[in-house]
Amino acid sequence: MAETQNNTPIFLRVISVILFLFGLFAFFGSLFMWGEGFLLSFPEGVDYTFPITDILVNAPASIIAAIGLWRLKRSGFVAAYFVAGFYIYGSVEIFVHVFQGSLPFAVEILVPQILAVIVAVILIAYLWKEQDLFFRRERKV
Repeated sequence: MAETQNNTPIFLRVISVILFLFGLFAFFGSLFMWGEGFLLSFPEGVDYTFPITDILVNAPASIIAAIGLWRLKRSGFVAAYFVAGFYIYGSVEIFVHVFQGSLPFAVEILVPQILAVIVAVILIAYLWKEQDLFFRRERKV
């Protein structure tokens, strides 16, 4: 039996690990509402919009994209573009909240969002350049 070799470029592996970590942070961070308490204990006065969206959309999409990219699957490519768009959309929404004063102007709020935008831009640019890895496969006749 021939041994299969992982032909995933190192940079793509790094991006995959980052997406996987983002997915875990989105899930567990939101589950405990980023220090506000456990999601299911319903702390008073806390907005559930971002934690629920992170748990139901961001975390699974980031993890699916990470696994798909690592395996060079088309679904990983598509999921990564979805995730990039979601990161940009979510970050812009949080930036607007911060600049309107409904969220504090704090490093712990802004830095993760800035990192998410940077990762999104890298995803879009790098994956576009390397799309042949996902769409050009030799077919056996």
